[in-house]
Amino acid sequence: MNTTLDEITLKTNKIKEALQSQQIDSVLLGSVPNFLYVTGSVAQGYIFIHKDEPLPLIFIERPTYVLEGYPEALIYNVRKPELIPDLLKERGLAISSSTALELSYLPVTDYQRLSKLSPEGVSSVDASTLMRGVRSIKTEQELTAIRHLAQVHMEIYRIVPELYERGMTELDLQHQLEYQMRRRGSIGLFRSFGARSEIFMGNVISGSNADNPAPYDFTMGGKGTFAMPMGASGQEILPNTTVMVDMSGNFGVYQTDITRTYYIGTLPEQVVKAHQLSIELHRWFQGYAKEGVPVAEVYNHCVARAEEEGLSDFFMGHINKVKFVGHGFGIEINEVPVLTARSRDVFRNGMSIAFEPKFVFPEVGAVGVENSYIIGIDGAENITPLPEELTPLCQEDI
Repeated sequence: MNTTLDEITLKTNKIKEALQSQQIDSVLLGSVPNFLYVTGSVAQGYIFIHKDEPLPLIFIERPTYVLEGYPEALIYNVRKPELIPDLLKERGLAISSSTALELSYLPVTDYQRLSKLSPEGVSSVDASTLMRGVRSIKTEQELTAIRHLAQVHMEIYRIVPELYERGMTELDLQHQLEYQMRRRGSIGLFRSFGARSEIFMGNVISGSNADNPAPYDFTMGGKGTFAMPMGASGQEILPNTTVMVDMSGNFGVYQTDITRTYYIGTLPEQVVKAHQLSIELHRWFQGYAKEGVPVAEVYNHCVARAEEEGLSDFFMGHINKVKFVGHGFGIEINEVPVLTARSRDVFRNGMSIAFEPKFVFPEVGAVGVENSYIIGIDGAENITPLPEELTPLCQEDI
């Protein structure tokens, strides 16, 4: 296993507390993110967690090595989920009207099939929402892993100027970055929540391309291609423009999120001012974001500061604006809470948050900083402490 029994026990207890708060007895999980959360790896099958059981029961549909080390008595090989009820009955358990399924992950046909495992039907509680809440507050082992992966991720941003050559397109530069990421252990997969949400390893966008809105609810867009209409295009990186690099830190089970902005030539004063405001907002966030304070205030504060500085037209997009300034991250890049004005959440000790106040200027490009933070009792710990100033890509621009 890619985890320990102690860690699985700790996570199981967290899930059982959530079951109690929802007044249900059990969950039946099968999604990749929740398999990763509970076991530390991916398998095809189901995990059954009951409020009275100390550890999960795991039902595997295909042979796998990834559960080696887990108690064999708690692993069952099944050809199909219809075999699960009889196996549970042997332990005095059952899938029932108090069992929640992952409504946000399951196709309708799979939901209908699994709900029939209980003669009385299943709970209306969405186990996906329950689990996203549980996963939003990381264990110490998770935080240790995230901090380590952030260190690997930061290496990529340090070498961006070394990889740039005159005449490169955005895609040329992104190819070089992806190669360097894979050499450092990137799994090449960007896990994102939402059936209508797709992305590759990240974005490299410059100049006018930054003003192309994304078809998904992501901060930055880009033209991309018809098959993936966002991100880098064949556009050459031109003088007097910015290059925003927002590549996912997909180096293991957990992801981290970083954005840095580079440039060629000379930038308008207003663009530089906006980038400095992004840096200022990060300093404010580090002091504000602590145990118990409202999440919504982050968005409200950022919007107010952008308005005070006359930068509202460019804040969080230009042609198409998004209504958030950050998000939780972990196994998926877009976990809860979302930093929006509508949020009713409060920050909790152990949350991992990506904060990304950004600006988009027509023709010039996007500016701003994104860091990954861990929320504490007294403030937010920046686990991606790279230089934040605008960074020249050409030696003569220094």
